[in-house]
Amino acid sequence: MINIRDISVRCGQCMNFMTLSSYEPRDGWNAYTYECDGGTCDAAATRTVIEVPVSLDEFAVRGCPTEG
Repeated sequence: MINIRDISVRCGQCMNFMTLSSYEPRDGWNAYTYECDGGTCDAAATRTVIEVPVSLDEFAVRGCPTEG
């Protein structure tokens, strides 16, 4: 099982941590989008998407707080 809350994501430009900003279910996958917390980076340039197979996604089973 993979729990997305157990993963730390850092910005490739400023090395600050990134925050989970959205969740989107896809065909067989759950996509989690992260954005930089630094405040100086362009969100469009630093946005990161992590895809997790539905069958392994422990976080989605419990419910993502950004889902809505």
